Amino acid sequence: MILHSTVINALTIVVGSLAGFFLSKLFDKSRRFKKLPDALMKAISLCVIFIGIKGAFVSENFIIVLISLVVGTTVGTLIKLNTLLTKFGDFVERKLVKKKKAEPTDPNEPVTASREGEEQKSFSKAFVATTLTCCVGAMAITGSLNAGMGIEHDTLYTKSLLDLITAFVYSSAFGIGSVLAAVPVLLYQGIIALGAGALAPVLEASVNEISAVGSIIVLGLGLNMLGATKIKVANMLPAVFLPIILCPLFNLF
Repeated sequence: MILHSTVINALTIVVGSLAGFFLSKLFDKSRRFKKLPDALMKAISLCVIFIGIKGAFVSENFIIVLISLVVGTTVGTLIKLNTLLTKFGDFVERKLVKKKKAEPTDPNEPVTASREGEEQKSFSKAFVATTLTCCVGAMAITGSLNAGMGIEHDTLYTKSLLDLITAFVYSSAFGIGSVLAAVPVLLYQGIIALGAGALAPVLEASVNEISAVGSIIVLGLGLNMLGATKIKVANMLPAVFLPIILCPLFNLF
């Protein structure tokens, strides 16, 4: 089955999110484990930063990366993509959980897991952060392509384990919103896998630049998680798709 590794990936996000959310309640009640989510959050933040830095160096043409980030961020800012994702997260939260404060949340505002009480949990932060980390990157693209073409599923299996840990940490720190990230992961990777035959020539030619752009966005996310910056990383998301257009154009010259 072409999609079974993608389905497993989505399920690991659900399992990790639920486990992190419910265990976080135990962490809050235990003096010994009370600071554990915050420690794990800092650890995963450093890992995310490392992944972002490492992935950025796969670029073979940094001009494409630069143009993609400039144009993509401009588009995302003009359409207020960050705000739209935040409102979507808040809308789902209002439907699924009882909000204790009415004001909208900003997924880019730093939050530490040491904050106590459900009022400091943010559905939107959890959803946006988990979605960005799990969707953006070379493993999501190459793994889905290989699965769709029947080459191998090991890449997505490995990614599933990483996403399980990521969802666990984000959920324990930010809240249950991480579970919703399973939907865009399923759609994103599923579309690539199903269209592998047609998409492979296009994506394979631009996968390094896509990965580099995505890695820089992930780097920004990691810095936000540490509280070092307040970058509206969601506004940068359109940049991930621009190398698909730019790479063929640059190859003509």
